[in-house]
Amino acid sequence: MSTTQKKTLKATVWEGKPFHVSVQERPIPEIQHPNDVVIQITTSAICGSDLHTYRGRLGSKNPPWLMGHEAIGTIVDAGDGLKSLKLGDRVMIELVSCGYCNNCLRGRLTFCLTYNPQTLVDIEGGGPDFGYLEGAQAEYIRIPFADSSCFKLPQSTEHDLDFILLADIFPTAWFALDCANFQPGDTVAVFGAGPVGLLCAYSALLRGATKVYSVDYVSARLEKAASIGAIPIDFTKKDPVKQIMTHEPRGLEPQENIVLNNCIRVTEATGGIGVIGIYAPVGPSPGMPLASPHQGVFSVLVGQLWMKGLSLKSGTAEIHRLQPPLRDLIESGKAKPSFVIDEILHSVDEVPRAYQMFEKKEIIKPVIQLPHAG
Repeated sequence: MSTTQKKTLKATVWEGKPFHVSVQERPIPEIQHPNDVVIQITTSAICGSDLHTYRGRLGSKNPPWLMGHEAIGTIVDAGDGLKSLKLGDRVMIELVSCGYCNNCLRGRLTFCLTYNPQTLVDIEGGGPDFGYLEGAQAEYIRIPFADSSCFKLPQSTEHDLDFILLADIFPTAWFALDCANFQPGDTVAVFGAGPVGLLCAYSALLRGATKVYSVDYVSARLEKAASIGAIPIDFTKKDPVKQIMTHEPRGLEPQENIVLNNCIRVTEATGGIGVIGIYAPVGPSPGMPLASPHQGVFSVLVGQLWMKGLSLKSGTAEIHRLQPPLRDLIESGKAKPSFVIDEILHSVDEVPRAYQMFEKKEIIKPVIQLPHAG
């Protein structure tokens, strides 16, 4: 039985116009399947990947759709087929997985074959080509396959600003180090000090890195990197590789063209490189009016990669696999990834302004905190 009393919700909507989102009233979603839940969202966030859509370069072909894929909330309506969840549970959402296809049974829930076999990944807020889950920068959301798609959280809201980063960017940052074959004691360079880059630097320090270099040009980001013990490198002042090499003449162990090639140049022989982010090869459409047919295609220094014997790994982070241990690090007090959050909104109405600030790099990580379900 539904516990929702409202009939409509406020949601952030992409209508196909670059550098513009709107807030609209939409019907509150209803249960469509026995394993569905409807969640009242209490904490959401704007992700760097949302900016690809905001800039008109990524998403589904046919707008409009609701934005957002990072959220925490309370189950306020549920189908009668739930096994591990119930009304009133607090959960996190990010990726949808059926729980019973071959990939899910192997623990590769990120690559669920049942729910979205075309893209092998389902993301809320990406539009119909990405599974068409209504987005999470809203007051409510319906989640199918809830037993395997929702990650249960403690009833206390004490750590919610840390937990919201478990929905995507903290596991993604951790995964980047796995891709680079990171080992405790290594020295690491992280190219980019946005939210994921900062959390990658933080993760490296948490996992026992000897030194971490954080490469960017935005002063607030570099200051944030220095505040956690990373060595800031401003690439506008001098070639970042040359700056790092003055400290590391032998190059570094683990860690779009210029960034990947800099990684190859700066990494010591037999080291590793992890490539994360979004490199979807898509062309222009009404939903991606500014997309380029050359996205995700660029030349790399394969000769140096081969000669140095470097390993290179990339892909979508396996969020579900990494959430439990990272949650435990947060609850134990050993990890506090919320240091990247510098803008807290208290209404969906504030989201368009936050997108503008985020796009201009005036803020590092915006989060939306809404009233808890009563």
